[in-house]
Amino acid sequence: MEQGLRQVTFVDAAGRKWARLLPPHAPDSDAEWGIPIGPPPLTSLGLPGEVEVALHNQLFERGILTERDAKRGRLEIESALRAALRVDAGRVFDLYRGQEA
Repeated sequence: MEQGLRQVTFVDAAGRKWARLLPPHAPDSDAEWGIPIGPPPLTSLGLPGEVEVALHNQLFERGILTERDAKRGRLEIESALRAALRVDAGRVFDLYRGQEA
């Protein structure tokens, strides 16, 4: 008999990807009720919604889910921040491109 928990991905209504743990025989569709692994909620950073979701998903994709991951991946956290803000930088650039001289 299989023991332990397995990691699955849950995507919430805002589009954030979360790592969760489920029992071995639970369907992936139960991920919403699984034990959260991470990333931690970022709401306390006060970022605009789109940037918060982008940063959250960048951290998820880089496997920075726990404090231990964060301690080992400080440079990856900085890269995740840059990648999340790059989306907004492109949108700002588009605003300038739309200006007429």
